[in-house]
Amino acid sequence: MDNDFSPEDDLVTQKFLSIRQQAKKRNITLTSIVRPRKKTPSRPPRLGYPTGRDGRGLGKKNKLEGFSSIVNREITTRGWKKELAGGWIISHWGDVVGHNVASHTKIEMLKNKELHISCDSTAWATNLRYMQHDILQKIAVEVGDNVVVKLHIYGPKAPTWRHGPLHVKGRGPRDTYG
Repeated sequence: MDNDFSPEDDLVTQKFLSIRQQAKKRNITLTSIVRPRKKTPSRPPRLGYPTGRDGRGLGKKNKLEGFSSIVNREITTRGWKKELAGGWIISHWGDVVGHNVASHTKIEMLKNKELHISCDSTAWATNLRYMQHDILQKIAVEVGDNVVVKLHIYGPKAPTWRHGPLHVKGRGPRDTYG
């Protein structure tokens, strides 16, 4: 089907035009086929104070507040700043410590201003313990002081060698697991 549409192709349009031509031949006055525009009523002059779309005044007393300021005020009044800061730390962990370190570490929880972190290997846990002071400073710069005051850094968890109800007591495997 063609995308190019012309009035000559439309059967209804052809019939309509032929009827108009026949009417012109008979000297019949034709009405315009273009619809007249509706006149919009003129607005009354503005009196008083300007209003918003909802009809409330925009004066100094009723100044509309932005959405972000309303949310920030609610966060402050409800005391959610520290919880949201903790959520920011968890979601932006790669920005705080770097994406290479973040790929080998995982935040387990943030509780009582203490951040619990688990690492892939003992070596990563040791390096993170050396970086502990720098990480705490970076967190303080990003989200504010007194949000995280201590880091708990754990190595990988040792696998369990106990299978079934019976086992022999002893030290177990002597490999390093953290």
